[in-house]
Amino acid sequence: MRINHRYHTEAEQTALLRCIRQFRAPEAQRDAAWINLLRLSGMRIGEFSRVTVRQARLALEQGWLFIPKEHRKGKREDHSVLVTEPMRADLRALLDLQRQCGGSGADDEPLIWSRKGRAMSIRGYQDRYRHWCRKAGIQGSPHWARHTHAMNIMRRSTARDPRGIVQAALGHADISSSGFYTRVSKEELEAALRQVHQPGRGRRRDMRKVFEGVPA
Repeated sequence: MRINHRYHTEAEQTALLRCIRQFRAPEAQRDAAWINLLRLSGMRIGEFSRVTVRQARLALEQGWLFIPKEHRKGKREDHSVLVTEPMRADLRALLDLQRQCGGSGADDEPLIWSRKGRAMSIRGYQDRYRHWCRKAGIQGSPHWARHTHAMNIMRRSTARDPRGIVQAALGHADISSSGFYTRVSKEELEAALRQVHQPGRGRRRDMRKVFEGVPA
């Protein structure tokens, strides 16, 4: 079946995290934490892959995760991500798991380690994300988490200008880059049309009469 969207629906987000969290191995707990962090922060995987232990600790202290422009696409300007309470829990979990997965906890070490005892590569992140998506019965990639974060803002925010919030949250230089997220999603369209056109009991009786050839 062709997938038209490139973000996770609410149901898919729940299914993905529930699938991962049922496993207790350190690698599964690590994956659950960083995948949820991507969903909550909207960070690109290239940015996230370069987060160090020191950056994570500073983020917990300061309440913002700083991303230097050298680590960003285009390398034009620095960016920072607000550390919400759910993100704080994931960062703490990843700092605890860093040693279990091969790290020593040194400031300059990467926050995420692979099973081979070294920093996880971009390909490694992509493979792990797709692995868990397959187990959850959905499709996706790390970049879907970024789009999911933006769509969650558009769906849930009560701000007067949610598209502006998306622009700031994702670090878009131009608000036109956030225009995609204002489009009506397939799920929203289906729900709205069903609400408008769902036949009531009277309509169903009329449909039955038509079906059976009985004059209305």
